[in-house]
Amino acid sequence: MDRERLLDLREETEDKLKSLELGRHPKAPELDDRFDEANQRLESILIGDISEWVGRFYRQRYQRRMNGEREEPLCKCQNPRCVLKRGELPYGLRRRGSAIRDSRTTGRERLATYLDGHPEAVVIDEALERQEELATEVSREFRDIQRAINQAVDDVVNDNVETVSIL
Repeated sequence: MDRERLLDLREETEDKLKSLELGRHPKAPELDDRFDEANQRLESILIGDISEWVGRFYRQRYQRRMNGEREEPLCKCQNPRCVLKRGELPYGLRRRGSAIRDSRTTGRERLATYLDGHPEAVVIDEALERQEELATEVSREFRDIQRAINQAVDDVVNDNVETVSIL
C-alpha cells in the first residue's frame, strides 16, 4: 500500500471520529485509543524515506546477528568484504543526495534497483516485506475502526428510533 493511500485512510478515519461526535458513546474512548495506536504504528513506518526505514531495520537485524539471535546471514553473496556482512549499509543507501534518493523515482523503486544489482541482500528484502506487512496491518486497522464507528452510529440511530417510537 502506498504512502498517500495510507495517509488518506488515516485522515478519513480521523475525520469520521471527529465529525460523528461519539464522545458520549461508550465505545468512543476505545475507538480513539485504537486510532492513536494505529496512527503511531503508521508514523513508525512512514518516518523519513524508505531508506531510513531500511537502515533502522538493518541495524536491528545486524545486532540480532551479532548477539546470536539470528542465524540467517544478512546477505548471501560470496563477497567476504560485503558491507552488509560487516555491519554497514551500502554507501548508496546511506549517503544523502545519492542516486538512491533520486527524486524521479520512489524510494521503493530505488531499493528495488539496488536489489537488482545485489539480489543476495536478504535483509533489504526482509525490510521491504516487513514494511509492507505493517502498512497492510495499519490499513486494515483503520478500516476496522471505520466499521466500528459506523456500527456505533447505527447503534445511536437505532436507540433514538426506539426512543421516539416508544413516545
